[in-house]
Amino acid sequence: MSIDSDFSYTPIPIPTTLGETLRGLFSHASTVILASLAVGLIVTRIIMGNWTSADLIGPLLILCFWPFQEWLIHVHLLHYKPRKIFGKVRDFPLANKHRQHHKTPNDLSDITIKWQVYPIVVPVLFALNFLIYPSPELAVGALATFFTLAFNYEWSHYLAHVNWQPPLEYYRRRQRQHRLHHFRHEQMWWGVSMGLADTVLGTSPEPHEVQRSPTINNVHGLFS
Repeated sequence: MSIDSDFSYTPIPIPTTLGETLRGLFSHASTVILASLAVGLIVTRIIMGNWTSADLIGPLLILCFWPFQEWLIHVHLLHYKPRKIFGKVRDFPLANKHRQHHKTPNDLSDITIKWQVYPIVVPVLFALNFLIYPSPELAVGALATFFTLAFNYEWSHYLAHVNWQPPLEYYRRRQRQHRLHHFRHEQMWWGVSMGLADTVLGTSPEPHEVQRSPTINNVHGLFS
């Protein structure tokens, strides 16, 4: 399924090669920040040494929870439906941005996480991890895992919106399933970098079993 076959709105060229994909991906501040954090934390953890079997606990817990985290955020935050509370319609800027993303899924100019979230989120994550884990080594290992998976999320999401097909079947599957979320039904295939939660929670049906949603590009029918 080609991205530009379904939409004519193409503000920037859609990558068709690995080189174009990497250049496009790293033109976004979010990707650079996540890659720097992941590499920096991995190197720091290696330098710290003092390895024990406890080093596996944090990364394994994060890895197991990650697909369900993606699912929950996608369902309940990104697809939040504005509602009237105490007489005023309440919406989230992030949900509004995501509805725009569904309206023009081949717009690669605003496809990654906003860089403005990092000055807030990163210090909070560091503080929490150093409070939770009994040693700096374990905290750094957990943070390295988290930001590596966060980078993998950005990479997987970007891949789903370009016309270059990755050689690894894992990423081709992620690419296909996210395109089904955009082009078949916006209430299915919530996972982006991992599909385990969709499998467990029953939101990854066979594509032929699902009719194309009439609101696939107009989530909640809010655009006129």
